[in-house]
Amino acid sequence: MKLRYALILMAAMAFPALAADRGEAEVALAQAETAVQSAVAADASRDAPSEMRAAEDNLVAARGGFERRKWTDSAMSAEKAKADADLAAARSREKRAVAATREIEASVATLRRELGRGN
Repeated sequence: MKLRYALILMAAMAFPALAADRGEAEVALAQAETAVQSAVAADASRDAPSEMRAAEDNLVAARGGFERRKWTDSAMSAEKAKADADLAAARSREKRAVAATREIEASVATLRRELGRGN
């Protein structure tokens, strides 16, 4: 959770005294949508469900702000969605890496046992 809040804080600091216009909100929204799609493709919904839920909720809020022409609100929610989606994707990659490492370690242990029997 601390990493999530750090990412959100970093995203918020990227727009000091934010007074976004339509173009900035549109770019932020597109980046958030891309990040959420990438996280979904990385199976983050399965591996990091709370982060994905937060990303999707913030993306909905960003779209709502955009539709209401609340550019600043839209941009901020989009930045939060992007940060949450990036975190979810990272957690998903981490889980796969840990699983792969365990599998390799098990294979190495099996090979060592097999080599030990040959002596």
